[in-house]
Amino acid sequence: MRLSALKVLVITGLLFIAFLPSYSQIQFEDVTQKAGLIEPLKGMMGHCAAWGDVNGDGFPDLFVGTFTHKPDSTYNVRGHMSGPEPDKLFINQGDGTFKEVLDSPVRVQGKCSGAAFADFDNDGDLDLVVSHQSHESEERPGVKHSNERISGHPNNFLFENDGKGNLKDVTYTSGLDFGWPFLGRNTFVFDYNGDGLLDIFMQEDWVLGDISAGNSRLMKNMGNLQFKDVTEEAGFPHGFRQGLYGLGGFVGDINGDKWPDVFFAHSCRMFINNKNGTFHEKEYNMVDKKFTRPATVNPHWTCSADIGDLDNDGDMDMAMGDHFSWDTTFHRMYVYLNEGNDQNGDPILRDITIETGIPNPDQKTFHLQIQDMDNDGRMDIITSRCNGIVYKNKGVKKGIPQFDKPVNTGIKGGIGYWAGGALCDYDRDGRLDFMGPEWEQAFPSVLLRNVTPGAENYINIKPELENSANRNGIGAKVEIYKAGQMGNKKSLLGTSIISVSNGYSCGYEAIAHFGLPNNKIVDIRVTMPCDGLVYKATSVDRNQFFILKGTEK
Repeated sequence: MRLSALKVLVITGLLFIAFLPSYSQIQFEDVTQKAGLIEPLKGMMGHCAAWGDVNGDGFPDLFVGTFTHKPDSTYNVRGHMSGPEPDKLFINQGDGTFKEVLDSPVRVQGKCSGAAFADFDNDGDLDLVVSHQSHESEERPGVKHSNERISGHPNNFLFENDGKGNLKDVTYTSGLDFGWPFLGRNTFVFDYNGDGLLDIFMQEDWVLGDISAGNSRLMKNMGNLQFKDVTEEAGFPHGFRQGLYGLGGFVGDINGDKWPDVFFAHSCRMFINNKNGTFHEKEYNMVDKKFTRPATVNPHWTCSADIGDLDNDGDMDMAMGDHFSWDTTFHRMYVYLNEGNDQNGDPILRDITIETGIPNPDQKTFHLQIQDMDNDGRMDIITSRCNGIVYKNKGVKKGIPQFDKPVNTGIKGGIGYWAGGALCDYDRDGRLDFMGPEWEQAFPSVLLRNVTPGAENYINIKPELENSANRNGIGAKVEIYKAGQMGNKKSLLGTSIISVSNGYSCGYEAIAHFGLPNNKIVDIRVTMPCDGLVYKATSVDRNQFFILKGTEK
């Protein structure tokens, strides 16, 4: 089904609920069984989920990554009897169900902890990058293994899309196979130097004290799906246990100069783009320094981060979660307000966590993302802390965004934990849904459909710039204004930076999502990263999946 038809379906569905009350409690429906995902996700220690429209039919498809290093008995529960399953790709059928691709090369057995769909060769379709952790485990017949030391297979993978939705393994010529050891986490996708080609920051952790190398790599896209390590050249720490390590984070413009910056959680290190292919570090006292040290001396780590406009003033604020030890009593989230730049052009970030009213969570908040979940025009904070996942933004009081206690998912039965929690409007009804890959085999992974009443008004904005590099606008700043008032700060309705890889162990569509409760028509301004072109669209109707073709500049 193509998008022209898809718009009609979305609008029809919205008319059905148009008379429900507005601003209701955020609600979810567990549709895992309806979607056909219960059985194929058995036997998986889910640690990664990524969304992207692989076959170009207008509906996002799903990649789920897993850890396969445990004994078979770990996976043989809930009726599953064949040991660990590999990473998997599921095609969205457009009717709320998914079909597993049984012959896909993505079916790797390893330790998958990061993935993202992006058009790395700029040919109009989505390729897939996947990170793994090198590990020791017995090889399994007929299944590709992500343990370079044992079997000769790479620990990171790059899959090329043939334009028809079929993926081909091109890892060996890509330059992304780092050998042993590499304990990969996020696969941050961005154009760091403004050449229009999408680069990848392959993040490595330092949470296994005797194995981790703590040596993340910035991989420059050289064209033709080949990448070069430019970590040292770009000014980042590098080398075995001398480099940059982390557990999630973000890439995106946090200081408003149109160039993407880099932040890694755990090490809590921020690097500001110098606009010349290099970065400089800006030091912050975000957390107690002892929590930023590697696992050899520290069991408590911050984890995941995202940027978003929490107070609707046009700049990017920041939030961060935690991966502290299970037995601790001091789990917390962190929220930082952007108060402009200092004299050097570096962002001034103030910790406002206590002032926001966000209570300390009672468990880990591995993944975190900033999005509008109830389409009320305010950015909420979403975590993967299982039952309580959404902190609803109540509005700004004395300059500080205020948040409710976390919204319960309503899931019946037990839950282990979700390392990631990838958001996506998988059914194209205008609400962002949640995919939680389950780590504990006693419980199923879940697809939670957002069924919040009164959340019918929205706009999803997707760049498809056919005559431009970085055609999907990754890293672009998207602003929406009241119709006829573009550029007027008082008429700004929302601001977002397009990302496919922020947070932790998750990948998303390159789409800017906004709730629009009060404005039926808006103006849109999209500013491409790295001092790129500015695209504008005026008098755009809400309640649609708007494709920006780049004809208006």
